[in-house]
Amino acid sequence: MTEKETIVGVLMDIRLKEKIHVVILSCLLMVLSISTASAAIPGDLNNDHSISREELSDAIIFYMKSVYVGEDVECLEKDKLRETARKHFTITVTDISDREVTVPTRIEKVVLGHALYIQEFAALEGENFTDKIVGWGTELEVNDIDTYEEYLKKYPEIEEIPKIGCLYKNTFDTEAIVALEPDVVIMPLMLSMMAQEDIERLENAGIPVLIVDFWKNPLENTQESILLMGQVLDREQRAESISDFYGEQMDHVYSVLNNMDTENVTSKKVYVEFGSYGPSQYGMTFDNSNWGPMITTLEGTNVAEGVETMTPIDPEYLLAENPDLIVIAGQYWPESEDSMVLGYSTNQENSLALLQGFCTRPGWDTLTAVENNDVHAIHHGISYHIYNYVGMQAFAKWMYPEEFADMNPEANLIEFHDRFLPIDYNGVWILDVVEA
Repeated sequence: MTEKETIVGVLMDIRLKEKIHVVILSCLLMVLSISTASAAIPGDLNNDHSISREELSDAIIFYMKSVYVGEDVECLEKDKLRETARKHFTITVTDISDREVTVPTRIEKVVLGHALYIQEFAALEGENFTDKIVGWGTELEVNDIDTYEEYLKKYPEIEEIPKIGCLYKNTFDTEAIVALEPDVVIMPLMLSMMAQEDIERLENAGIPVLIVDFWKNPLENTQESILLMGQVLDREQRAESISDFYGEQMDHVYSVLNNMDTENVTSKKVYVEFGSYGPSQYGMTFDNSNWGPMITTLEGTNVAEGVETMTPIDPEYLLAENPDLIVIAGQYWPESEDSMVLGYSTNQENSLALLQGFCTRPGWDTLTAVENNDVHAIHHGISYHIYNYVGMQAFAKWMYPEEFADMNPEANLIEFHDRFLPIDYNGVWILDVVEA
């Protein structure tokens, strides 16, 4: 080999090595970029920003080998493995608004976008339900004070739960929710339409929002909603027990209703009023939400049908309609002295006097319902909670007293408390104007 050929060979060898080094360096940079991208979610081997069952299984196996077998394998540390399994291994469900929602398989931090859903959440989670609530709305303290105070007696820690505002008062604070870093926000269907921008902000921040409904279409969505919450909260067995109980209670109504001799049964005209203002001012009534669907399902005539829902009825229109049955929906509204008070904090004597006060309104002495003492009161919360079957049973008993003579709605509400809620039943929830 000549000297020239030797020099050319050396140069080619150097260039080849340079190319190899460039290729190796490029590969290292690619690996580094993949590792850096994956680092956001430990265990995400294919860099798709989610953890599959296979990836989670591999991470667990590697950890077990490292700890118990002693093999020299790269594995996640215990805390990283736990966080990966809890937060990034997910399930996808379809919520009540027909949205696909992806949530962690293990929920540890929950924001109740509507605090009135404390009853459903507590029924599912049991005695230690407060461990998971990291934030909630202000509705419970404002609109259902005695329920709040009843829980406060047993769970003083709820006073410290951060407030995130109220949807229908336009004080809903998405920034406060994001700061709480919840695994999921639970929100009611009835209010979700006015919260579309809020939902988008939360989801853009990586916080899933689950829509459920015990309020807008209670007879259609109650069981589906509780089962959905059970699936998301990993309380499926508990949710199935609640759903089964609910179904049994509703079946009691439907079985009697389906076997009635409709030709010999007269349908009643029913008027329901939200008794928050007392006799001096008409409260809102209900067309196609809350109590409205119960009346029509029981084949009664809702005198508010065609009236704008959740608005007061015209007194002259009501007198002209002359209802056969009047129901005043009550809760605990301390700001109004003569409002229809029902719930955990009242007694029968006080609530009865308040109910009788409604019968003294101008012109009401001519109404068929008042003349026949067919005036009643029921806790308004029954219409938007998992125990809305109690409302169906109460209305069925009032509308068809002979056919439903053996039905005891109050006893069935007490049973729900005994079986599923961490607080006891007390106070007055259902009332007839003729009771002494």
